[in-house]
Amino acid sequence: MDKRESEVVEFKKTTSEIKEGVISLASMLNKSGACTLYFGVRNNGEIYGVTVGQNTTSDISRAVKEHIKPAVIPKIEIKSIDGKQIIQVSAQGEDTPYSAYGRYYIRSDDEDIIMTNSQMESFFLGKSYDYSKWEKTATEYGVDDVDEELLIRYINAGNDSGRINYLYRDARSTLMKLELLNGEHLNNAGYYLFSTKKPLLLKLATYPTDERISFSDMKQFRGNIFECIDEAVKYVTNNIRWRAEIRGMERVEVPEIPVEAFREIIVNSFAHMKVNSSSSNEIYITPTRVHIYNPGSLVPGTDPEMFAMGVQGSMIRNPLIATVLYYNRTIDAFGTGFERVFRLCAKEKYRYSNNQFGFTFEFIRADDIPDGKTQKTAISLSDDEKAALDFFKKQPCSTKKELAARLEKSEATANRIVKKLALLGMLKHTGANKGGRWAVFYDND
Repeated sequence: MDKRESEVVEFKKTTSEIKEGVISLASMLNKSGACTLYFGVRNNGEIYGVTVGQNTTSDISRAVKEHIKPAVIPKIEIKSIDGKQIIQVSAQGEDTPYSAYGRYYIRSDDEDIIMTNSQMESFFLGKSYDYSKWEKTATEYGVDDVDEELLIRYINAGNDSGRINYLYRDARSTLMKLELLNGEHLNNAGYYLFSTKKPLLLKLATYPTDERISFSDMKQFRGNIFECIDEAVKYVTNNIRWRAEIRGMERVEVPEIPVEAFREIIVNSFAHMKVNSSSSNEIYITPTRVHIYNPGSLVPGTDPEMFAMGVQGSMIRNPLIATVLYYNRTIDAFGTGFERVFRLCAKEKYRYSNNQFGFTFEFIRADDIPDGKTQKTAISLSDDEKAALDFFKKQPCSTKKELAARLEKSEATANRIVKKLALLGMLKHTGANKGGRWAVFYDND
């Protein structure tokens, strides 16, 4: 061909490289806003040719639409050169940044490179009014005010996820890499993410009736963003209803609201909140709903359904905080959270509202709760399962191999234990899909 691979052109020899091709499309869109991908062409431009079956073009179109977010509509054409068929896929879009398979890439000449913290932030800054200037403002606190154990766990999880490619050396150099220092002081983003000063207030309550005249449980929790997310998820997990199901030979506890769904809303509530010392996130639970509120409304004119359908890209209020949460996979992918929640929950099982004060999301609960109670069923665990839960509680972000060594069991046994605890919602997985690390969701106390 009279073309070469560049910032707007990519060649793939066969359609078996469709995933790599989709990544290249997103990468080139982020760089140039318009691009072309060819199947049936070698890297050097030599025509190789492809066999075009009945579903070939529809499969390519589906892969592009499903795995690039916000949604992109490709133009696909079959061309014949020197008696060989090639497929030309063209795309354009200005709603950057585009992700491919949950990750963000940028084109550099003919390579697709994972975006850096600064590159991702610069894309989000141009999309919405945000608090980026506030995020980078220096506080009075320094490196000594950082929870170093939390920071180490964060870097380990980021490496396991493949989104961080450096090892922990010391707190100062790590915070610099994450752009959380302003001179010798933590900036606001670093302070609210990793400080030991417990900067955020989280209000939690459970009520026996929908009128909320009196409460059966009420607490206020203070912590940084990571601590508040963990506490909020644990509180909802322990105060919703669970039912027992027999799957094969196992008894499995199933929550009335999918854990993944309410965790997603909780994470979003901290990633997109208006962060300051006088505001607070709130969660309360009544017989008919789980209410999750964060200060700081959605950008006017936006709607969660628009994000879920891929019509509109991410609108980030705290781009630096959100990027840090993305790197250790607390945020799995930008702009896909509501999509996952809506997919997990039937439409009649949730509702949301947005005003100048903040954003509220409510999960609608079953109306057959006996006596208005919201207690969680106690789960019977074996001695090995209890020991495993205790191990992950004391050593969060550990691996199944490390569990096997601690219990003096085979890796196959450790794998079965972890699988059961995860099905029960007791363990959360961090890091890569294969392998990764585990930590406690709730301890069944």
